Amino acid sequence: MNKPQATYALCDVNSFYVSCERMFRPDLYGKPVIVLSNNDGCIIALSDEAKALGIPMAAPYHEARPIIQKHKVTCFSSNYGLYGDISKRFNWILEQHCDQVAPYSVDESFMRFEGFQNDLTQRAQAIRSELWRCLSLPVCIGLGPTKTLAKVANHFAKKHKTTTHGVVDLSNPATRKWALKQIAVAKIWGIGRQLSKKLILQDIHTAWDLHNADYKTLQRMFSVNMERTILELRGQPCLKFSELPEPKKSILNSRSFGKPLSIYSDLKEAVAHHTSRCCEKLRNQSSLASSITVFLYGQRKELVYHNRPSVTLQLPEPTDDTSIFLQAVEQGLRHIVKAGESYKKAGIMLNGIVDSHGYQPDIFEGVPQRPELMESLDKINRRYGQDTVKFGSLGFAKNWAMRANSCSPHYTSRWQDILKLS
Repeated sequence: MNKPQATYALCDVNSFYVSCERMFRPDLYGKPVIVLSNNDGCIIALSDEAKALGIPMAAPYHEARPIIQKHKVTCFSSNYGLYGDISKRFNWILEQHCDQVAPYSVDESFMRFEGFQNDLTQRAQAIRSELWRCLSLPVCIGLGPTKTLAKVANHFAKKHKTTTHGVVDLSNPATRKWALKQIAVAKIWGIGRQLSKKLILQDIHTAWDLHNADYKTLQRMFSVNMERTILELRGQPCLKFSELPEPKKSILNSRSFGKPLSIYSDLKEAVAHHTSRCCEKLRNQSSLASSITVFLYGQRKELVYHNRPSVTLQLPEPTDDTSIFLQAVEQGLRHIVKAGESYKKAGIMLNGIVDSHGYQPDIFEGVPQRPELMESLDKINRRYGQDTVKFGSLGFAKNWAMRANSCSPHYTSRWQDILKLS
């Protein structure tokens, strides 16, 4: 007896950052809302009402300010702590309704259904209803026999929300053929603008054209990924469905400052903060790192950073101990900071990453490892909030912090910001 084929789904939250802000501000439903990027620089999320006013995505805030003020558009600074926590809750609800969930980004996740006898369109509608009831998140869901087709289905579900009620299923060959004929080849997941130009030269303009192309010929012309995409469009799963992302080969954390910094102690606090965040990510994926790079960006002139000092420090052996990296970072920072020079941005990158499980340390020149201390630190901060317990190098002044003049409270991740009902 043949095993029934699995069905894949992509669940995507509409205007995720805006939806998170509206969750605790129901007075904003039906009104134009935007969310700004780091340092309140550019527009990175818009409600449908804001889009209808003609406000462009990714536009600098100062350029859009006249129309924002004219129509009294509500603006928020990015609140990544809130968005990350809501994303975890979003995925937890999805896990209650399917076999597996694989987060793709902060606002969209793939789901895998296998052996379900009931109508998956109805199940998808039930998921939409529960996400709205529990989190007030409006979502669209695309269904298909492969991840690529689920992505295409999600595109149509978002584009035609009213007629599709937010769910499109491309499992039916006839429906699939119609949809693939409507979508440009550049819109297919993994193709993009540059690759689509080369495909158009081969007289491949739509997803249906690519579906019918000779995948062996295109595989020789481009890559094996092109062959997989074509087979996925034909309904043959080729992409791995993984519940956990692959461990990163390098880990980066960087931010622009809210104002230019020239004082060494402020710069030290900033790079210590980035180091701590990188080490948390390192431990979360059960890895060790053997080198760390510190970099600074000077003031920009004519949109170009002319002064970009950096230094890479090699440790005797891989570790995940934050204090060891902090000591190395301080040594490196003293070599690249110039007195009287102002800096606009700083960052940290960890390299030489290996799996911590089964790693055999050097018994002669080993770096002292304190896994119990790091584990306790992470547990406390996960339970009571980030930086509840931290190293003194991170400081308290935060003169380097990004500009966030319109940041909403951390409703779900800080005790002092929890809503109080009187």
